[in-house]
Amino acid sequence: MLKVLLVDDEAPILGNLRRVLPWQEMGMEIYGMARSGMEALRIAEEQAPDLVLCDIRMPVMDGLTFVGKLREMGLDSEVLLLSGYQEFDYAREAIRLGVKEYICKPIHYEELGNKVREIGTRIRSKQYKDKLYNSIPLFQELPPAEDSAKKTPDQLMNQAAQYISERLSFDLGIEEVAHKIGISSSYFCLLFKNRFAMTFVEYVTLQRMEAAKFMLASSDKSIAAISIGVGYQERRYFTKVFQKQTGMTPKDYRDLHKLPETR
Repeated sequence: MLKVLLVDDEAPILGNLRRVLPWQEMGMEIYGMARSGMEALRIAEEQAPDLVLCDIRMPVMDGLTFVGKLREMGLDSEVLLLSGYQEFDYAREAIRLGVKEYICKPIHYEELGNKVREIGTRIRSKQYKDKLYNSIPLFQELPPAEDSAKKTPDQLMNQAAQYISERLSFDLGIEEVAHKIGISSSYFCLLFKNRFAMTFVEYVTLQRMEAAKFMLASSDKSIAAISIGVGYQERRYFTKVFQKQTGMTPKDYRDLHKLPETR
């Protein structure tokens, strides 16, 4: 059973989240409910949840600050944001923290259930790959830098993924990222392919497209600005890549997924 943590400052929403969704049928169990970021951090430290459903706008500590603290604690829990808040800076910060899933309030519970099932499948797939990956001894062609020698392959790849997510608007290369985490390019490629089951270029493109989708749906920034924000200086080329990945143009995607104004 996957561990779930629910975080929202509104008690009725917390109650609905607990009651309405068929958690047991989805192979999940609610291990905690919190009405503030501080309370959620305490529960997360004790339970290490696999999935966190969290509101963005909460008093004292907002949802993104909570997720940032969660990452500082070393927890890579999947996070599903619950909010209609549409500030561009919020979208950028969410992406930097590895949050790609969101549901707009007022909550449509059928849509939420489908989204939670998708995330659950992704979590289980990752857990299976990690288990398989950690059971296979890897040949290290070149020794990593001295400070990196103390880190596990998972820690190195988490560090690489974090660095990539922070620099999606810049040109990125294998040598740059490998140097940043202190290992050779050949060793980096070996670890990267085993961890993510795709090439470096495929991964960076996927992250850029996910970031673009998030921004198209949750902000009013122009498509040209979003294109530059995810590393494509030419809007035409960005549109071509986006259409290849999603089957629709950025404008069509925005028209289909634009979040309504709430709260």
